[in-house]
Amino acid sequence: MLGPAAGGKPTDFAMITIPVMGGLGNQMFQYAAAKALAERHGVGVAIDLSNVNRDQNRSYMLDRLRVPEQPIERDPAVRAALKGMAAQAALKWRGRAVRRLKRFGVDFAPQLPATYAERNFNFDPDFFNQGPTIRLHGYFQSELYFSSIADKLRELFRPREPLSAPAEAMAKAIAVATLPVSVHIRRGDYVASAVAARVHGILDAAYYVKALQLMAGLVGIDATLFVFSDDAAAAEAVIAAAGCQRAVIVRGDPDKPWEDMALMARCRHHVIANSSFSWWGAWLNPAADKIVIGPRQWFQPHELRRNNVCDLCPPGWILI
Repeated sequence: MLGPAAGGKPTDFAMITIPVMGGLGNQMFQYAAAKALAERHGVGVAIDLSNVNRDQNRSYMLDRLRVPEQPIERDPAVRAALKGMAAQAALKWRGRAVRRLKRFGVDFAPQLPATYAERNFNFDPDFFNQGPTIRLHGYFQSELYFSSIADKLRELFRPREPLSAPAEAMAKAIAVATLPVSVHIRRGDYVASAVAARVHGILDAAYYVKALQLMAGLVGIDATLFVFSDDAAAAEAVIAAAGCQRAVIVRGDPDKPWEDMALMARCRHHVIANSSFSWWGAWLNPAADKIVIGPRQWFQPHELRRNNVCDLCPPGWILI
């Protein structure tokens, strides 16, 4: 829904713009917050690709889900402002002409769109005081930003296309398991990328041993673990250390991460990593009585000192 922005010119249109960045999980957080604010105001969402298009290691993935909005290459308001700046620079030497045009209401002073930049990692209640025409910047990693539209998001975040044959076979295995529990063991960029390693760090086997023992104590020993990982060897080592008897290593398609996320969501309970990917895999499970166990240390200690993660996990999730 489009309409005149409050206090704007008749040619202005209200729109919540979100420049997405990062991987699939991050993009989902950003879109979810923007969508919730847009629903609050009854306006549309513009998904700006200018950030993700500059990332050599990431690509836009929300189009693989049922997100209805078509992305744009760049926020048109920003593009117009930059064009205006260029025009202003070109006309600067013609000061008399510019002054005369201003007398007739032609203003060459461009205005960048209003912007809200995430102030802290934890939830900011002032987010919902933003107007219907705003450009958002941040990660918005808390369901407090979008709990008002949770049911809608669970529908929009389903895969757009049918699952591939291997993923469909795994979905059937999950469906017939008596008590399927998803376990996410993330290595990949947390090992290969110095930045990711410095920020997040890797959860060791001790975390998974403790989490799986706790899960067994809560749900019984009949659970079947469906282990999702970008490092099968590491996953097998962790499961062996935990002494788990019923475990299936899910060897998903790395080019279709949305399928693994959808499979996680079909499990009954969840052990997640310090990763937005498995956060969403657990959150997308709509069961009110699901058990989710996650790491208290989401970041490396020096990052935790400057990032308050108190709002990251929903109430009821168990952190160890």
